[in-house]
Amino acid sequence: MHRVIIFYILIGLLTAQSALAQEVTLSRKSREIYDKAQQAWQERKLAEAITLFEKVLEQEPDSYDTHLRLAQIYELQRNNDLIKKHYMKAIRLKPAAPQSAAAFQWIGRSHFNVQRYDSAQVYFEKAFKLFPAKSSLARLAEKSIASARFAQEAVKNPVDIRKVSMGDTVNFLGTQYFPVMTADDETLIFTGLTENRDENIYVTHRVKGGRATDRWDVPEEISNAINTTNNEGTCSVSADGRTLVFTACNRPDAYGSCDLYISHKEGKEWSQPVNLGQLVNSREWESQPSLSADGHTLYFASDRKGGQGKRDIWVSHLDEKKQWTTPKNLGPVINTPDEENAPFIHANGRTLFYSSNGPAGMGGFDIFIAQKIDTNWTQPVNIGYPINTGSDQVGLFIASNGEKGYYTDDNSDKGQGRSLLYTFDVPESLQKMITPTRYAKGKVFDKKTETVLASEIDLYDLKTQQKVGSFSSDSQNGSFLAVLNSGGEYAFYVSRPGYLFKSLTFSVNDSASFVDLDIPLEAIEKDKAEVLNNIFFQTGAFTLDEKSKVELNKMIEFLTKNKAIKIEISGHTDDVGSDSENMELSRKRAQSVQEYLHQSGIAADRISAKGYGETQPVAPNDSEQNRQKNRRIEWRIL
Repeated sequence: MHRVIIFYILIGLLTAQSALAQEVTLSRKSREIYDKAQQAWQERKLAEAITLFEKVLEQEPDSYDTHLRLAQIYELQRNNDLIKKHYMKAIRLKPAAPQSAAAFQWIGRSHFNVQRYDSAQVYFEKAFKLFPAKSSLARLAEKSIASARFAQEAVKNPVDIRKVSMGDTVNFLGTQYFPVMTADDETLIFTGLTENRDENIYVTHRVKGGRATDRWDVPEEISNAINTTNNEGTCSVSADGRTLVFTACNRPDAYGSCDLYISHKEGKEWSQPVNLGQLVNSREWESQPSLSADGHTLYFASDRKGGQGKRDIWVSHLDEKKQWTTPKNLGPVINTPDEENAPFIHANGRTLFYSSNGPAGMGGFDIFIAQKIDTNWTQPVNIGYPINTGSDQVGLFIASNGEKGYYTDDNSDKGQGRSLLYTFDVPESLQKMITPTRYAKGKVFDKKTETVLASEIDLYDLKTQQKVGSFSSDSQNGSFLAVLNSGGEYAFYVSRPGYLFKSLTFSVNDSASFVDLDIPLEAIEKDKAEVLNNIFFQTGAFTLDEKSKVELNKMIEFLTKNKAIKIEISGHTDDVGSDSENMELSRKRAQSVQEYLHQSGIAADRISAKGYGETQPVAPNDSEQNRQKNRRIEWRIL
């Protein structure tokens, strides 16, 4: 709100300069006092100016210019009662004077701040008529009118939320803000400000069995590698909790005042933070990062050159060489000539929340929501009252399943000047705008030795055949967490040099919060085999379905990297149908895969194909689920 106050002071100063040129109709004695007061005012001797202007009013109580001057001085001193007193007197004396525009605007804002939005609108409209047409002041009044109208409707139709403090255990400092969480809702990370004004990053974990009551463990500093005696804050974490991007200011390796840094977690340890580089960080201010679920896309706020106005929201991507690309401005749909900050990209990768004081709203910074469709953003929508209020709202986080919200409220501790973390159940009206996500969680290990393995994990949407995420398992414990959009049909690939790649397939529905996947990998050895789980045929047919191409291309990639390997493609069926029909169908299906690989450049002598029919079941043919397991394509090292 400080920028708003300063802006109104500037309005007063501009109006004061305009009024100076006016003839002041005063008695000779009053004029002498007035001129001395003006001199003190111009020299910014405010106490002396107040005394002299008050003497003028003792002799000339209806001096319009004197009331304006006193109101403007009291604006500098933030004495609201006296500002209002003198502005009200001024507009009663000369309601149509151009210099009264600032008075109407200030009084409108005073009504707005105490939620008298209908009265605020009346005063804003009067100010708009008096400000110079198409001026910045007229645009301010016009936006204020729109905000008053919006606020009136928002208060009449509040969003159904009940915010609850995250408790004294989490809110252990005077100020804590910008909460972020892992996709499994088990780890909370936030920024806190100590009594010594040292800004640090803290982490806490959900107490086992505490989900129903939102019990959290005692917060700890996230890492000595990250927190220093300087300020670190406004961070973002990937869905698996293993990539952290945070803001640090005035470091020796910084490119600007505040830069973005990245750290990676292996096991329980965070790596030494690294500056994201001069493409992401400029000579200006970069802060308030938000990472996509897989940690490959970064949104952040910056006042760098090339934006739409003041602070804007920008985006950068991690390319195939693991380098961050030159950031792009999100454009005029999201960014305005005013300020945008605190972006949060939901785990679904398409729903963006951010704060702005540009569009009409409840006053100060409001939180807006926009959806990404292909490469375009939809028109932002204010998420409504009472999430948004007259105070600045920033730092919203919505859980991956779309059910819980977390944010900072600066105005909720009974006037004690604290910033606390709050949570609320996301109302149904807002949930409808958020595609929920689920997640796959587990660990990767060597099937023979059970040694945990670091591996690469690629996630594909089988409907679009597009990669929708890239993850990795932890080298210290083999664990991984991958986010899945609800309603999707996915192919899941796990690969590591020296091992057969593993493919899995599954659909994500609303009834399952996560998929539990412990994944054993087979070392590349003779006779080791894996199932190609994402090869699809029509019932009784051997023509490859279009959805099979993702899997087949993974097979090609594996064979290209391992040029000495020869494989057998084998087809298998369930027991429905005759033995001979099943044998022939399985042979033709295996040959279809063989032919695709050969046409894609894999030498024919490296691939053999064989049908086994129903002779090698992996499960009893006593249910449709088991029969589906038996209908499969395998590949084996020769």
